[in-house]
Amino acid sequence: MAQSLTRRQLLTTVGVGVGATAALWLWRTQAAGQREKRQLLHVKGQGPEAWLQQLPASWAARSRPSMERLVADLQTEAVDLAMVGEAWLTRLRPRLQPFGSPELVQPLLKVARDLAVLGGTAAAPMAFPWAFGSWVMVFRNQPAWAERGRREGWSLLAAAELQDVWILPASPRVVMGLVLQSLGQSPNTVNLPLVPGLAARLATVVRRARAFDSRHALTRLVNGHGSAAVVPSWTVVPQLLRDQRLVAVRPALSPPLLGWQVLVRPRRAGPIPKPWVQASTKGAVLNALLQDGFCPPLPIKALQPQLARQPTATLLHPGDEPMAQAETLQPLTPEHRKQYQQFWDEAMGERRHTTRAAGWLFR
Repeated sequence: MAQSLTRRQLLTTVGVGVGATAALWLWRTQAAGQREKRQLLHVKGQGPEAWLQQLPASWAARSRPSMERLVADLQTEAVDLAMVGEAWLTRLRPRLQPFGSPELVQPLLKVARDLAVLGGTAAAPMAFPWAFGSWVMVFRNQPAWAERGRREGWSLLAAAELQDVWILPASPRVVMGLVLQSLGQSPNTVNLPLVPGLAARLATVVRRARAFDSRHALTRLVNGHGSAAVVPSWTVVPQLLRDQRLVAVRPALSPPLLGWQVLVRPRRAGPIPKPWVQASTKGAVLNALLQDGFCPPLPIKALQPQLARQPTATLLHPGDEPMAQAETLQPLTPEHRKQYQQFWDEAMGERRHTTRAAGWLFR
């Protein structure tokens, strides 16, 4: 039977309909706004929270569990910025557009304007280096070894007394760079057969290693699975303040060997949030970055007074003079890559069949 509506019922019904329509429109608008936010990807634990929280409201920071996962997602997701290590630039280059904004690069130290760091020239950078670190030795409850590290430098990696204690990077390129430095050579030496004693020193260092691990080296060390490790300084700086058993040493006998954190722009990415990028070198954000172990590649004078307040200041920034001599691992040509791989495989011997480091080939 047909039913009639009173005026009040009619208005109530219409009101509910309008309200539902408005609510649906608002939900769709909010959802669209979330979808339209520009995306910044970073590896979990390698994106300073204090800085990421300063992103404009139109941006969203998303973490990925590993660099491999982040690189894979750059192929399938709409990403506007990504934080990566400079070693990935060669592999990522076909997926990137120029970073632009060369004026952001101009104030940086000369070492930060290296082709291996920018992925291009200072006038046309493919990446922006927002932080650097150096490779350091870390010892747990071993003050005598730490003192030897200061005196002997990277040659300590081959010391007979330290058999089966080292946790070394799972990067043959880095390990060989440090071994070259222990012999007084550049970590970017390409004529390896001409380096006296290289094959023997590399084989000895490999034998001394307890494990090869880049991702969990410090965790292994803290938990007692080894007494010494080689890690980037940004990994250990926050931990030094929490764990008095640890001592970190950057050998002064060799120029600092640097690693970099850079920002890159995938193809079809939107504009750069320049004020946000510049905020990393100022005030509270800079202080937070330093506490997290990340140091912008600027002259020491530009980082005062925040740097002066850090108890680990000498690990964060070795000084302008050492930085003028510092080196960054350069991309290898196919010919030189083959040479490095041969030296590495011979040094690993039978061990290369039982450790992951053997499978991490030179890129």
